[in-house]
Amino acid sequence: MNDFSQARIFLIAGTIVSYGLIFFMTSLTGFQVSVEGGLDIVPIAALVFFLASALATCFNFLTLRSMIECCGCGLLLVVPITISTYLSTWLNFPLADNQLSRWDKWLGVNWTAMMGWIDQHPLLSEALNKAYRSFGYQLLLCPALLALAGHHGRAYQMVATYGLLCFLSSAISIFFPALGTYSYYQFDASSLQNIDPTYGYFFLEQFHAVRNDPDFIWRLEDSAGILTFPSVHAAVAALCAWALWPMRILRYPALALNLAMGFSAIPGANHYVVDVIAGVVVALAAIGFVTFATGSSRQKSLARPAPVGSVLVRSRS
Repeated sequence: MNDFSQARIFLIAGTIVSYGLIFFMTSLTGFQVSVEGGLDIVPIAALVFFLASALATCFNFLTLRSMIECCGCGLLLVVPITISTYLSTWLNFPLADNQLSRWDKWLGVNWTAMMGWIDQHPLLSEALNKAYRSFGYQLLLCPALLALAGHHGRAYQMVATYGLLCFLSSAISIFFPALGTYSYYQFDASSLQNIDPTYGYFFLEQFHAVRNDPDFIWRLEDSAGILTFPSVHAAVAALCAWALWPMRILRYPALALNLAMGFSAIPGANHYVVDVIAGVVVALAAIGFVTFATGSSRQKSLARPAPVGSVLVRSRS
């Protein structure tokens, strides 16, 4: 593996630049951000990740270094990504639920009937509930697994693509803020027996606050996922399926899990079907850009895939 691969530089530089750009945008627009409530620990976290990466480099633990840098940058990207979603919603464009609903109907989707059918099947509902919650676990585990298997370039590409697709989604959502299906269709979630409706309403308090409160101040600890179109959940599902494709043992289980995770955004998270389609398109565009910008998607890896037990063993150069 090239010690200074294009994908590695792209991710680390992109993480740093994203902070500069997002705080420039908040300063330019007047969007208020509080440094309390979680944001104040970001410099400390960044320093810890930097020192851990430097230590791993000194001892030539390249696999461990890849895991530290990918997971570290992924966690650090949460702040600028989340601020970007709030900033896009704060711009307060007209609600797009009517348009999104029309597009669903044009596709022949009857959302209420679909919800009823899914809820009548307990095993399907539970599988979708669990798949939906795999979002965060996959974002942390996939880069680590790729690094352990020797696919270092792919690990860096995945995290960089995650950041890019989230920022693209925020930019698109400026023009499509939406309450989502539960609110738009005035759906009675109490009628559900198997589908977990928590995330259908979880974000609404923050969504209304950032749009309607002139004194709104963003705090990391209060943040929620407030984007509807496109679906970041579906985009990440496509990303994870792509990222793990080179790993034969995980290829098809990951594909099945992420097909379920992408679809689960519809019943479990208040999304229109077009949200999911748009999310997949955004993911494909981001994957294409990052793989092009960082060279071949088949980055050089270590001479042989590193077994789990060798993480703390010096990697061969």
